[in-house]
Amino acid sequence: MVLLAAAILAGCRSSEVADPATTWQNIRTDFLHGNLKVAGQKADEALREYSVSNPDWAMRFRLLEAEILMYQGYRPEVIALLNSPGVSYPASGDAAIKRDYLCGLAHAGLGQAQQADLELQQARRLSNASNSQLNGEVLQTEALVQIDRGHLTEAEDLSRQSLKIARAQRDSFLEATDLTNLGFLASTQQHYDEAVALLNQAADSATTIQARLITQISLENMGKAYYDLGDFDKALSGFKQAEEVGMQIGLTSAQVDSVWGAGSAYYKLGNLEAATKCFQEALKGALSLHSLNEIAGINMELAYLLYQERQFDAARTHSEEAVRAYRISGDKEAELDPLFVQALLAAQQTKGRDAERMLIQVHGQAAESPSLRWEIEDALANLYAGKKQTRQADLWYRKSIRTFEDQRAAVKDVELRLPFFANGDTLYRDYADFLIASQKQQQALQLLDVGRARTLAEALGQANEESPPRPELAVDVQTVAHRLNATILFYSLGSEKSYLWAITAHGVRLFPLPARAEIEAHVQVYKKAILRSSDPLREANETAQGLYETLVSPAASMIPKGSRVFIIPDGVLNELNFETLLTPGTNSPHYWIEDVTVSNANSIRMLSRLDSDSSPEGTKQLLLIGNPTAAGTGYDSLVNAFAEIRGIEKHFPAKSMTAVTQSAAVPAAYAENKPDQFSYIHFVAHGTASRLDPLDSAVVLSPPPQDPDNFKLYARDIMRYPLHARLVTISACYGSGLRAYAGEGLVGLSWAFLRAGSHNVIGALWEINDASTPLLMDRLYAELQAGNRPDAALRAAKLSLIDSPGVYRKPLYWGGFQLYAGS
Repeated sequence: MVLLAAAILAGCRSSEVADPATTWQNIRTDFLHGNLKVAGQKADEALREYSVSNPDWAMRFRLLEAEILMYQGYRPEVIALLNSPGVSYPASGDAAIKRDYLCGLAHAGLGQAQQADLELQQARRLSNASNSQLNGEVLQTEALVQIDRGHLTEAEDLSRQSLKIARAQRDSFLEATDLTNLGFLASTQQHYDEAVALLNQAADSATTIQARLITQISLENMGKAYYDLGDFDKALSGFKQAEEVGMQIGLTSAQVDSVWGAGSAYYKLGNLEAATKCFQEALKGALSLHSLNEIAGINMELAYLLYQERQFDAARTHSEEAVRAYRISGDKEAELDPLFVQALLAAQQTKGRDAERMLIQVHGQAAESPSLRWEIEDALANLYAGKKQTRQADLWYRKSIRTFEDQRAAVKDVELRLPFFANGDTLYRDYADFLIASQKQQQALQLLDVGRARTLAEALGQANEESPPRPELAVDVQTVAHRLNATILFYSLGSEKSYLWAITAHGVRLFPLPARAEIEAHVQVYKKAILRSSDPLREANETAQGLYETLVSPAASMIPKGSRVFIIPDGVLNELNFETLLTPGTNSPHYWIEDVTVSNANSIRMLSRLDSDSSPEGTKQLLLIGNPTAAGTGYDSLVNAFAEIRGIEKHFPAKSMTAVTQSAAVPAAYAENKPDQFSYIHFVAHGTASRLDPLDSAVVLSPPPQDPDNFKLYARDIMRYPLHARLVTISACYGSGLRAYAGEGLVGLSWAFLRAGSHNVIGALWEINDASTPLLMDRLYAELQAGNRPDAALRAAKLSLIDSPGVYRKPLYWGGFQLYAGS
C-alpha cells in the first residue's frame, strides 16, 4: 500500500567556497526539515546562479535539487534534470555515485527496470571502490527499489546494512529513514509488534532532528501497520495526520499514499462514499506522478470496492489496470491481489466455471501473504458452499480460520492484538452462515462464541489453545445457562442479516434479526433521546418499544418474569442498555428492568467460568478511592463525591475497609493498597475514555506533589495488578469505554478491571450525574450487605430511582450504569 519516498542524504560535503557552501547547507537544512517547495526553489536559483561562475557548485546544487524532486515524486523531472544537455559528471567520486543512484531510483519508479539496475550497479561499484561516505545511501536506495519489486527479504537485508553504516557514521537522518523502511517492511511481512516498535523509534529520531520528512513517512507507515492490525480508526487518524504534514511540506507523493490509505480505512469503516472519493483523488495524483506501484494498488482497491458494490464491469477494468501496472513495475507478489479480485469476478460472471482454478492458482502463490491467503480460502469455501459441496466448503472455512488465527497468535502485544479480530470477523461470520444453512445452528453459535473475548480470555487463562478454535470443543451452552439459572441472549450483527440465539437450561433457539445498519440507526436514535434527558416511559418512546420488539420479543417466551438475563452484545449493542427498553406489558408499557435482572458479558465461554458469588475468605471488604483534589488537573471538583463516599462507608465496619481520599488519592495509591486483597473496590472520581486508544482511558485522581502531571490511573496500568474482587465499581463518566472492538466488545476501564480478574464490574456508558449517583450507590451497597448478588443489588438500586417522583426516574440518571460479568 504505502511505498516510502526515497530517503537519501546529500552526499557532497565540501566547504571550499564560503558563500555557496553556506547556501547549500541552508537549502539542505530546509530540505531535511521538510520545507520542500522552498528548498526546491532555492536549489534551482542557486543552480542557475553558479552554472557559469562555479560549475562544481552548480553540480552540487543540481544533485540537491534532483534529490528534492525525488522526494516529491517527480521521477521524469529528476531524470531530465540530471541528464540535461551539456551536463557532464566525473567518472568517479561522490557526485558520480549520487547521480547514478538518483537516476536508478527514478527509472525504477517508472518501471524501467533494466536501466535502473545498470545505474544502481554502477553506483554500488563506484561506492565500494572508493569506500565512499555514500555507501549507506546507495544501500538504502537499493532497498527501496527491492521494496517496489516486492523482494522484501533482500530489501530488509539492504536496509539493515544501511542502518549499521548510519549508526557508525552517526548519521541521524539516514538512521531514521532506515528505521522507517524496516518498520514498513516488518508491517508488510505482518510482523506487527516489530513494525510498531521500529516506526516509533523512527518517529522519535525524526522528532529529535526536526526531520518532518521522516515524521510524515513514519505516520503514514504507522497508519498502514494499524490498518493491517484491524484498527481502522487509528489507521485513519494516522493517514490524516500524514496527509496534513505532507501538505505542509509539499510532499506530493506522500499525499497520494496518505489519501489512498485514508480511503482504505474509510472502506473498512463502512464509509464507501468517502473511500471512493479518496481512491479517485489518490489515483489522479498517482497518474500525474507516473507512480506505477501507487497506480496499481489504488486500482486494485477500487476494483475490490466496486466488486463488493456489484459493479462487476467497472471492477474488472480496474483490476486489469492494476495487473498491467504491477507487471511493468515488476512486483509479482503484489500482482496476486488484483488476480484474486479477477477470480472473485469469475465466480460471479461465469457461474464459477473458472473461479475455482483461478482461486487455487492464486492461493498457491500466496504463501508469503497470510492475509491474502485467508481471504482466498474464505472465497473458496463460499464458492463450494454455493455449489452445495459441503465437505469441501467446511474444509476451506476451517483453513481460512486456521490461517487467520496463526497470524493473530503472532501478535504478542495486547494493545496491538485487541483490534486484530476485525480482520477475521468475516471469516467467522461466513462459516457461521454456512453452518446455519446446514441446519447446525448450535454449532454456529459455538463457533461465534469462541471468537468472542479472545484477548480477555487469554489473560485469564481461559482461551482454547486450539488453532483454530474448534466449535465442537466449546462449552455446552445449555449447561452454562442451567448453572447460572439464567437466559442468555447472544447477538451477532451482520451486514446483510443478523441473529439472536436464546439459550436456557431447556433449549437453544435461533431468531433472525434485521441487518446491522438498521439496528445501528435505531440504537443511535434512542441513545440520543436518553442523553437529552427525555422520559421514554411517559412519552411512550416508539424507538424504545421498537428495539424491544426487534431484539428481545422474539425470545420473550424463553424469558419469564423474574428471570436472570445475560446479554452477549455485538457491535452497536454494546452501547445499548437493554434495561431501558420498553416492553408492552400486560396493562401498560414499562422498562424491561422491571421484569428481569440484566448483566452484560463478553462471551458464553467467559460465563462458564463465572466464579462463585462470594470472595475468598480472609480478604478485606472495601477499598474506596476518590473525592480527589482537582487543583492542577483541569477538572472541576465533584460536589457530591464526599456524600457518596460517606454513604458507602456506612455499610462497612471501619476495620474492614480502606478509604483513600483527597490529596492521598493519587494513582500510585491503588497499587500501594494491594487491591488483590479486597472484595469490593470503588472509585469516586472523574473518568476519561479514549476511542482511539481505549487503554488510555483513565480514572482522574489527585496530582502527586512530586509529579503533578501524573494524576491519572490508566486502564493499561490497572491490568498489571491481579484482582479477586467480587465487584469493582467505577463511579465515573464513561467507565464502560467508547470503543467496541470486533470480537472483544467495549474496551476501557471496565474491560481493564475484568482483565485483571474482577468477577464483576459496574461501569458507565455515558456521563453520570453527580447528584443522583450517591443515592444509587447507597442503595447498591445496602443490597449487597443484605446478601444480594451484584446484579440484583444494582437492579434494586436502579428501581429505587425509577420509582422516585423526580427527574431521577429518567434513564439518563440510572441507565448509564451497567454490570459486566467477568470470570
